[in-house]
Amino acid sequence: MLALFGSSGPAAPGIWGNGLFTFLMVLLGIFIFVKFCGWAKKFQLSAGFKKIIFILTGVGLVVFNIMYSMGNKQLASSGDLNGALVAFLASMVWVFIFAFALMAETKAE
Repeated sequence: MLALFGSSGPAAPGIWGNGLFTFLMVLLGIFIFVKFCGWAKKFQLSAGFKKIIFILTGVGLVVFNIMYSMGNKQLASSGDLNGALVAFLASMVWVFIFAFALMAETKAE
């Protein structure tokens, strides 16, 4: 996760500077996401609810980009990781909400 903020690499402390560890974390994240999508296929959502999630995803695209930009400015100016971390975690939660809506079957009306 720290690789997303430019904090990894040879200068990063401990295991975070290890490229193999970063690669394995990415593979773990992909595995978890694929398992989640497989689980989400078992559910059904109404077409109207899915449409609302898709519209909010478009709005979230702008909001999360602004949050991430502000967090990166905060990281560059003061070295505080909190703003970028909050933006990243909030966007990851929304990715799972969007993936759930996308993968769930649409209820027959």
